[in-house]
Amino acid sequence: MSYHIPSDEQLTEILVKVLKKAYSIQFQSKLKQLIMDELKTDDKKYGVSVQRLRKLAIKNPHITIEIHSREGDPDKILKGCPVCDHRLKHVKNLTIWGGVVTIELQCPNCGYWTGKKKRVPTRYIFHYKK
Repeated sequence: MSYHIPSDEQLTEILVKVLKKAYSIQFQSKLKQLIMDELKTDDKKYGVSVQRLRKLAIKNPHITIEIHSREGDPDKILKGCPVCDHRLKHVKNLTIWGGVVTIELQCPNCGYWTGKKKRVPTRYIFHYKK
């Protein structure tokens, strides 16, 4: 049996429908299950990743995402945002000796941020907003 990939428009419509009904979903795995239940048909089997659902939710003005995180490895270098893969913006500050240091990394796309102690996303809470 082959898998079908739903379109972004189809997934976005279902995302809004599911969140409108539930208002808030505590786990991205639960969100995926509800989306898969909506996509389920007798003749097709669909496949969708939680990363794709998360990125579509970030783009939607009717959905907000609350990102919970834990402290991670401070030596790890982030290549991009761990939430949405967007390029991180370096927030810099001047030192008292005239040098420049990066004090924080921010994602202009989804709102993720991290400082000297790297923050690792551990849980996403999805909310519907009117």
